[in-house]
Amino acid sequence: MVSVLVSVRNVEEAKIALRAGVDLIDLKEPEKAAMGMVDLSVVSLIQNALPSNLPLSMACGELCDVPKGSDFLPSGISFYKFGLSNCKSTGHWVDNLLSLKEQALLLNKSAFVVPVLYGDYLKANSSKPFALLELLFEHSFFAIMIDTWAKDGSSVLDWITVDELLQIQNKCHARNVKFALAGSLNLERITWLIREGVKPAWFGFRGAVCKERSRNKTVDFDLTSDLIAAVKRLKSL
Repeated sequence: MVSVLVSVRNVEEAKIALRAGVDLIDLKEPEKAAMGMVDLSVVSLIQNALPSNLPLSMACGELCDVPKGSDFLPSGISFYKFGLSNCKSTGHWVDNLLSLKEQALLLNKSAFVVPVLYGDYLKANSSKPFALLELLFEHSFFAIMIDTWAKDGSSVLDWITVDELLQIQNKCHARNVKFALAGSLNLERITWLIREGVKPAWFGFRGAVCKERSRNKTVDFDLTSDLIAAVKRLKSL
């Protein structure tokens, strides 16, 4: 079943997302790039402002920028997302990702590290998402996300075809791995995707629910609630 993930940067936006009925609230600072991490003090403020049993997702930066053995993950998060820019189909980055996975489990036995693969992988100096799947499957990750690295106005659909998304979706389903999709998505794009059979566990949004449709503006309640209502209608397709 398709769910809605919305990225928020502060307490005000988190409360708006909660009131609008967002399925999964994701903490992210959009001005710090694709996987920009909000300050840890802000994480704590958001957690204190929301119900304690509410699952939260969090962008934790690019894996290549995380020093091996570093201990910085905040507790109380369900999904820790790491971008795979500068990661090729082979390399020691996998060890670092597995180390973070273990660290997350120490904080919360039901927490997961989510690798974020980039549709615009050439810009991100990474590998084609499909090429990384088997490597990630070997290590039993609960979920993967596909997003865009360069926030330049292009959509993930400018970089990856529906056929490729369906292949990725089918492979994830066969391995019981959740699949999330983001990258300048809006209602028109996800309507088309769902009609084509692309139905990830989560569609991720930021710009589409912000004032002036700008990811650096504030999350808007009406835009968010309207999008959620539309997604609910699309679930029957």
